[in-house]
Amino acid sequence: MHHTIESPTTIAVLEVERVLDDVHRVRAGKHVLGYILETGSVYVTLRGDIFNTSVEVGQSHDLDAAIRILAGD
Repeated sequence: MHHTIESPTTIAVLEVERVLDDVHRVRAGKHVLGYILETGSVYVTLRGDIFNTSVEVGQSHDLDAAIRILAGD
Protein backbone atom coordinates (compact mmCIF):
# COMPACT_ATOMS: atom_id res chain seq x y z
CA MET A 1 0.00 0.00 0.00
CA HIS A 2 1.23 3.50 -0.79
CA HIS A 3 0.86 6.15 1.88
CA THR A 4 1.30 9.85 1.18
CA ILE A 5 2.57 12.07 4.01
CA GLU A 6 2.22 15.83 3.56
CA SER A 7 3.73 18.64 5.62
CA PRO A 8 3.89 22.38 4.89
CA THR A 9 7.24 21.94 3.10
CA THR A 10 7.35 18.38 1.71
CA ILE A 11 5.29 15.51 0.37
CA ALA A 12 6.59 11.97 0.84
CA VAL A 13 5.20 8.81 -0.70
CA LEU A 14 5.96 5.80 1.45
CA GLU A 15 5.47 2.12 0.67
CA VAL A 16 3.93 0.16 3.54
CA GLU A 17 3.89 -3.61 3.24
CA ARG A 18 2.83 -6.30 5.65
CA VAL A 19 5.78 -8.67 6.09
CA LEU A 20 4.36 -10.77 8.95
CA ASP A 21 0.89 -11.04 10.49
CA ASP A 22 1.74 -8.29 12.99
CA VAL A 23 4.61 -6.41 11.27
CA HIS A 24 4.59 -3.72 8.55
CA ARG A 25 7.74 -2.51 6.78
CA VAL A 26 7.86 1.18 5.75
CA ARG A 27 10.06 2.22 2.82
CA ALA A 28 10.84 5.43 0.98
CA GLY A 29 11.90 4.14 -2.41
CA LYS A 30 14.43 1.38 -1.75
CA HIS A 31 15.41 2.76 1.68
CA VAL A 32 13.77 1.06 4.68
CA LEU A 33 12.74 3.65 7.28
CA GLY A 34 11.56 1.14 9.84
CA TYR A 35 8.83 -1.20 10.98
CA ILE A 36 5.48 -1.01 12.71
CA LEU A 37 4.58 -3.79 15.11
CA GLU A 38 0.91 -4.39 15.94
CA THR A 39 0.51 -5.35 19.59
CA GLY A 40 -3.21 -5.60 20.28
CA SER A 41 -4.67 -2.11 19.92
CA VAL A 42 -1.26 -0.36 19.94
CA TYR A 43 1.07 0.19 16.99
CA VAL A 44 4.73 0.32 18.04
CA THR A 45 6.95 2.27 15.64
CA LEU A 46 10.51 1.00 15.21
CA ARG A 47 13.22 2.95 13.36
CA GLY A 48 15.95 1.03 11.55
CA ASP A 49 16.45 -0.93 8.37
CA ILE A 50 16.80 -4.34 10.07
CA PHE A 51 13.82 -5.47 12.14
CA ASN A 52 15.65 -7.22 14.98
CA THR A 53 18.03 -4.27 15.55
CA SER A 54 15.51 -1.44 15.08
CA VAL A 55 14.72 0.89 17.99
CA GLU A 56 11.30 1.90 19.34
CA VAL A 57 10.58 5.56 18.61
CA GLY A 58 6.87 5.79 19.44
CA GLN A 59 3.49 4.21 20.00
CA SER A 60 0.06 5.09 18.61
CA HIS A 61 -3.47 3.79 18.28
CA ASP A 62 -3.65 3.69 14.47
CA LEU A 63 -1.43 2.77 11.56
CA ASP A 64 -1.49 6.24 9.96
CA ALA A 65 -0.11 7.88 13.11
CA ALA A 66 2.57 5.18 13.38
CA ILE A 67 3.65 5.84 9.79
CA ARG A 68 3.81 9.59 10.46
CA ILE A 69 6.25 8.95 13.33
CA LEU A 70 8.67 7.32 10.87
CA ALA A 71 8.14 10.06 8.32
CA GLY A 72 9.16 12.62 10.92
CA ASP A 73 5.88 14.51 10.55
